[in-house]
Amino acid sequence: MMKTKYYIIFFFGSMMLFSCTQKELSVKDYLAWVNNPENGLKVSKEIKDYKIELFYKPAEYIAINEQKTTEIDTTLFYQRIKEIKDFQYYTLKIESLKGTEMMRTNIASEHEYSQRLQYFSDLVQYDLSLEENNDTLTCQLFHFERNYGVAPYNNIVLGFPKPTQESTKTLVFNDQILGIGKIKLKIEKENIDNIPNIILN
Repeated sequence: MMKTKYYIIFFFGSMMLFSCTQKELSVKDYLAWVNNPENGLKVSKEIKDYKIELFYKPAEYIAINEQKTTEIDTTLFYQRIKEIKDFQYYTLKIESLKGTEMMRTNIASEHEYSQRLQYFSDLVQYDLSLEENNDTLTCQLFHFERNYGVAPYNNIVLGFPKPTQESTKTLVFNDQILGIGKIKLKIEKENIDNIPNIILN
């Protein structure tokens, strides 16, 4: 009986140790982990002729990417974290499933293109919100990235106030121009809790 108890304790102790070691990754592996949709920080839906993808970007991920190298300057890294820590950041990617330029998908005139451009450049921010902790947060930071037709998608960079306590996050996109209506994309709390620590050097 004592022997069995010892093996059970050893087994669970080993599993805990293994999970802890899995939680620390090199910069390169950390970037790959965050970018892997299987880890739940990227979620998407296909509606009509569009694919809508939401990508939750941890502050550490942003600070690393801005240095454009895996040899991280830790002083710059922690300084940048301090600057951006009060917000939570996302990229909303809207892609045409027809393989054509998203901004021109399902339009018939240049006037419609101009309307779509104005909407995404100036107005879509007001149709985006984040449901979290039984509250609805408005979009505080916003940038629409034009790609001038070189890809079938466009990215919208979003920033919302950071909560004092993490919970499941649901982005609500109340589309007014693509004809896809209201969309909800959810990032589960457990996937945010599973984000690994980084070995900077």
